[in-house]
Amino acid sequence: MDLVKKVIKQTIIVILPLVILSLLVDWNKESLRFLRPFGNPAYVTISIILGAILGIANLKGMIWGIESMLGTRQANTKLVFLSLLRLFILFAVIIVLAALQLINFLGLLAGMTVVFIFLIKEGLKMAQRQ
Repeated sequence: MDLVKKVIKQTIIVILPLVILSLLVDWNKESLRFLRPFGNPAYVTISIILGAILGIANLKGMIWGIESMLGTRQANTKLVFLSLLRLFILFAVIIVLAALQLINFLGLLAGMTVVFIFLIKEGLKMAQRQ
């Protein structure tokens, strides 16, 4: 779980300034009209936060799935089932938020990407130590 704590800490350190910067932008400017096809530009800030939360939840779900399969004979079946369940829940949440028009996909992608980058970074550091 040390990996998750490090990823969460680093994500918060990067997401907070990103959210503050997104609050300073006037998303209704004509020069930012390219964002409209990706969802309501007014929801970029909340989408960044939701992306980070979903990324961290996905990471915790992945770790939970791997930990629960250790020590079982049917590890492959259980891992596939838990992975598909986790992805289904992730997609369901995103689809519901999109149907309610409460997210901007670029903001969501930005938040999830921050988590992914720090996961790769910390994973590589752990692999080098071992």
